This record gives sequence, C-alpha cells and structure tokens, in this order.
Amino acid sequence: MMKTVFLLLAAVVGLGPVRPNAAASDSTGAPTPHEAIDRTMPPKAGPLPPVNFPNPATETLPNGMRVRILPSHREPTVTFRLLIKSGGISDGSKPGLAGLTADLLNKGTPELTADQFANQTDFMGASVEGGAGDDSIEVTANGLSKYTSELLGCLRDAALRPAFREEELKQEKLQTVSALIQKKSDPEDLADRLRDKLIFGKHPYGAFPTPESVQAIAREDVVGFHDSYFRPNNATLIVVGDVDPDSILAAVKKAFGDWKSGAVPSMELPSFPPVAGISYHLVDRPGSVQSNIVVAARGIARNNPDVPELNVVNCLLGGGMSGRLFMNLREQHGYTYGAYSGFQAKKLGGTFSATAEVRNAVTAPAIGEIVNELNRLVNDPIPDSELRLQRNYLAGNFLLSLESNARTAERIQDIDLFGLPPDYFKTYAERVTAVTPEKASEIARKYIDPKNLDIVVVGEAKEVLPQLQKLGKVTVYNTDLKAQPESAPTP
Repeated sequence: MMKTVFLLLAAVVGLGPVRPNAAASDSTGAPTPHEAIDRTMPPKAGPLPPVNFPNPATETLPNGMRVRILPSHREPTVTFRLLIKSGGISDGSKPGLAGLTADLLNKGTPELTADQFANQTDFMGASVEGGAGDDSIEVTANGLSKYTSELLGCLRDAALRPAFREEELKQEKLQTVSALIQKKSDPEDLADRLRDKLIFGKHPYGAFPTPESVQAIAREDVVGFHDSYFRPNNATLIVVGDVDPDSILAAVKKAFGDWKSGAVPSMELPSFPPVAGISYHLVDRPGSVQSNIVVAARGIARNNPDVPELNVVNCLLGGGMSGRLFMNLREQHGYTYGAYSGFQAKKLGGTFSATAEVRNAVTAPAIGEIVNELNRLVNDPIPDSELRLQRNYLAGNFLLSLESNARTAERIQDIDLFGLPPDYFKTYAERVTAVTPEKASEIARKYIDPKNLDIVVVGEAKEVLPQLQKLGKVTVYNTDLKAQPESAPTP
C-alpha cells in the first residue's frame, strides 16, 4: 500500500527515483555523459494519471429513493450510507433538533432497547450511527460483508423504526447540553459561531444550538422531525464494498420498498445580510493569553462552478504550511504557530475564513498582515512557480483520496445532495492542474474582497479591545455571543 501511495504521488508531482550524482540517461537507461542534471531546478511535472472515479450502478425505486451500488472486493467489508437531504437547516425554532434526532437513531427500536440494539451490532463487530450537518442527516452501517443482510436490517431499523424513548432522549439531551456548556470555553468554536451569526444573520445557517434550545426539545418534536423529513423521495442510499450488485439491489428493494413517499415540508428562508465595509467583533473571554482571529466574508454555495479553481487560490493563500498566510504570520513575523484560510461551502451559501491564533499583544498587527495578504492576492500578479506547487499538491491529495471507499461514497452522494455535474469528480484533478496565474487572479478578484470583511476576535478584552478600537468601531460580546453595552475595558 505504501509503495502504491508513493508511486501515485510521484506521478502527480513529477517525482521519480533519484540517484545521487547520476548523469541523465537515454531511453535504454544508459547514462548520457554530455547531459548533466541541473539540481537547482525542480523536475517538470509528469502527465496527470487517469482519474478512475467510479461510475456506480444506479436505480431509483418506485418510492423515489435513489440507490447506488459500488462493488469493491479489496476487503471483506461493506458500508451502507443512507443520506436524508434535510439537516440543521430544517430545525425551525429549536436549533439542535436535527442533531438530536440523528443521535437517537441507534438508540433502540420498538422491540429492542438501546443496549439490545448495541449488543446486536457489537456481536457482528459492526457500527450503526447517525449524524447531522446543516444540509443533511446520514445514517451509516459498517461491518464485515458476511453480515451484509443483518447490517441492512439494522440500517433499516435505525432509519425507519427508531423508538425515541423518553429516557434515551433525556440522556442524549444531558450529554448535548454538557458539550454545549464546554464549548463556551472553546475560543475556536466561539469564533466560528459568531462568524456564522454575522455572515448568515437570521438564516438557519447562522443559528446554533444552545443549552436552552436543546432543553426545550420534546419527544414530539423529534418524532415530528423524523416523520416530516425521513421520506424515500428525500433520500439516497449508497452501498460500497464486497457485494454482488444484483443480490444487494434485490435486498435493498425488499428492505426499503415499502417505505412510503410523501411531501417534504417547504421552507421560506430569509436572505443573507450584506457584508459592507470592515467591521470588528470581539468575544470577551477572560483569562485568554492569546487571540483567536477569524477574518471572514461571504463564501460560495457548494455547486458553484468555480470551486476547483477557487480551491487552488485558497491553497495558495492559506491551505497549509506553504501558504502565504503561514509564511507571513509565522515564518516572517513569528506571531503564531500557524495561519490558514478556507471556504466552507454549504448547499445555499458559505463562508470564507482566514484564521490565526496569536499572542494578545500582536492581535492588531496580525489582523493587518492577514488583510495585507488578501490585498496582495487580488492586486498583484501570481507567479506560476508558486501556483504550480499548490496545483500539484491539490491534485495529488485528490488522487490519493480515491483509495478511500468511504470518501468516494460520500462524494457520490454529494452529487445528488448539492446538484453537482455528474462528471464533477472525474474532471476535478484535470481542472485543478489547468489553473493558470491569470485564471487564479481572476478567481481571487471574483470571490475575495478585502474591503468587505467581518473580523472576529476571541480574547481578553482588557488587553485586546484598545488595539481593535484603533482600527475601528468594535462590538463586544460575552461567551453567549450576546452583544454587550459599550464600555471601556476593565483595567
């Protein structure tokens, strides 16, 4: 496996075995004495290997559920992934409802208690779990392929026949509330939540669960959410692993064929607020010895046609240790251990963030350097030599990730969930490696605007606020993310 990975990466970035002090060789392998290797220049990248993104067998059942089957006989395992195309965006007035519903799916059926259901899956060495995101809920079942039939039955029971017992709901709520209370002391989580609140406003993407909202969720809320959104015409199922396509399709039809379709509730969603000018927002976290900085802006929806090219631009800016933010804030100024950037794309919109954790004393200068790098990205020409590194890195990572069946299954379902072109992942690496400096500059100017930013800082107000006030007006929040009356910091 390790040899395969190395050879694949070598093919992407143009590397090959190097013999110290060896001369070049001709097509027979013999050295060419008159043609020395210039070791001051990186080797040219070789041709991109063919992208073998799978084309699974697909069938839509009469009830509307789309089924995809992807045989893979490398290991005697099987994975089922049922995706419900509704998530936290459908929470309504009780943020956290989708997440709580998903967490309860494997906590028993009308016939089995939570412990009995867990013992049933543990006996097979398998797992059945639910999880929720903003746009979807997923129910997964993983285990040995010799238990394929039993796993499919467990998946059906978890997804379609959860008991939602009061005692399990109470326990899950206690655990969720405890985790939320702990998050109030997590500066990274506080910064991300405030960023979403600012960027998305009253849209559900800007909401987040609180101890109060979770405590208010009753059993009838969970049952109602499940009844409303768990519909076959609102779901896709993918099966990946050591299975026979015809046999597993017949088994899926038997397990889910009687699942009744129905209308899914529609939603009227508010629009996102504009990001106009540069605004400063400080979460006062007493005792912080460093500031968590998030320079944020409106991002993109997941089906935006420029995502592959934008990923290259983002990688150049702050995708890793070779990114400009890292080289500036860490290597040049020593403000931080790391500085990064990223686009978080959801179904209907997204965020852009440039982040760093810095010493309190250099909070304002660090913000200035981040903004400087944004301006340099959109205003100055991008050298091809710098861009080449990021192109090859992204393409290589993508090709290596095709080794993961679980990741491939997720991508295949993303095509349905987000409305991506059918060939999106087949052409992804090719599009990434084709990005020119001119195209990168065009994309940067299109999606990054240094004049319109929400700048969020989580830190000690008495040390950080005076610095921020020299940059502009500052809104101060407590750790519940509630804006506080204007006041001078406590000395």
